[in-house]
Amino acid sequence: MTGRAPRRRAGSAAAAALTFSLLSGCALQAPAASTTTSDPAKNRAGATVFATTARPALPALSGVTLTGGFLNLASLRGHVLVLNVWASWCVPCKAESPALVRVARATASRGVVFVGIDENDQDQAAKAFLAGIGSTYPNLVDPQDALLAQLRMLPLAIPSSLVVDTTGHVAARVIGATTAPQMTQLLADLLAKH
Repeated sequence: MTGRAPRRRAGSAAAAALTFSLLSGCALQAPAASTTTSDPAKNRAGATVFATTARPALPALSGVTLTGGFLNLASLRGHVLVLNVWASWCVPCKAESPALVRVARATASRGVVFVGIDENDQDQAAKAFLAGIGSTYPNLVDPQDALLAQLRMLPLAIPSSLVVDTTGHVAARVIGATTAPQMTQLLADLLAKH
């Protein structure tokens, strides 16, 4: 009998820790260790910026959107792309999403395209959330993390964002919630080089 009680407590503690992480940060896995000076990427204000010669290629991602259409991200080559992983139930996502909508509107005239990946969500809840913040950019649905699993440069965590250059290579990533000033700066830096 005494051998089982500690296991139950340990199981309860683990469940509580998982619940806390989901409610506070929506992270499913710890982010990768920070880069060093010899690394071809550098951390700047919570973002990892990749050197032009060391940018990983964005995997071939495609799928059904929340509106029932089909989107292949390869069709967006030639545009700077912001790919944001989110869910309507994620507390940090609720804080960052309105900022992303503002930046999307402000940079659309420069050819920047925003796309969301909606993780493990209910379609109606996701649509209501997007309508509430005035988001009009496309969102791929990813009910079983299949798209997120292909993004090896991201942990299994939300929110996360990738800034992709016009050739389909990842120029920067943000693990955790981003802000309008941070995303605006990342895009300005990239657009200045094009």
